[in-house]
Amino acid sequence: MKQNRKGFSFKQILQGLEGVAIIIACYLTFFLKPLRERWGLSKEEATRPLPGDEVVPSPKSKFTHAIKINAPAKYVWPWVAQIGQGRGGFYTYEALENLIGLQIYNSDVVLPEFQNPSIDDTIAFAPGDRTPLVICEHGRAMAIENSLDMDNNQMFYPKGPYPKNYLHLTWLWFIEELDENHSRFISRNRVDYAPNFKNKLMFGPFSEPIVFAMDRKMCLGIKKRAEKLFRSETGYIHRRMS
Repeated sequence: MKQNRKGFSFKQILQGLEGVAIIIACYLTFFLKPLRERWGLSKEEATRPLPGDEVVPSPKSKFTHAIKINAPAKYVWPWVAQIGQGRGGFYTYEALENLIGLQIYNSDVVLPEFQNPSIDDTIAFAPGDRTPLVICEHGRAMAIENSLDMDNNQMFYPKGPYPKNYLHLTWLWFIEELDENHSRFISRNRVDYAPNFKNKLMFGPFSEPIVFAMDRKMCLGIKKRAEKLFRSETGYIHRRMS
């Protein structure tokens, strides 16, 4: 998939402004951070075990976001399978991502060449920045793990000694079937880091509003695409119960 677009459409600009507004609102409502960390879930649902939790067992920063989708899991998986820069994108605010040169473009169609990810694959977040998959369960879950020595920007072996200034995280994309016509998409991020002041600031109050805005939009983007695919293939129309 070529990623060589230039400029932003009017729609992308409006969406980017929406993202900025959400980020600002989050900075102004820091006291709502615990609620944002479990957006779309109850306390009990947000703390239940999910695949990959053991990789970062004691995170200093974390979130679990979720969204109900009016489509079966098999219509959600194609969008999860192709997540990544140079693939299907992350379904979030393209204008904000590309203002900092990430070259991420969201696909509105299923890309056959990316529908069979494997545990040997890597997911890119920017050109040249690749992170390995540690979980790949077709139709159900994918997760990446990143272990980085932030002093030299090099990966380290997370089962060995940790460097002085480390970052260790996982990001899980999980799909659960609710019934024959409904599913739920869950995004879980668990981050451990060297507990110095700079890291506490960077991975805490500074980044949380940005991460929330982008991840919320990703959840909504996957929901929109999955429901559209379901309707186009089956003609199913979801009706709310009164």
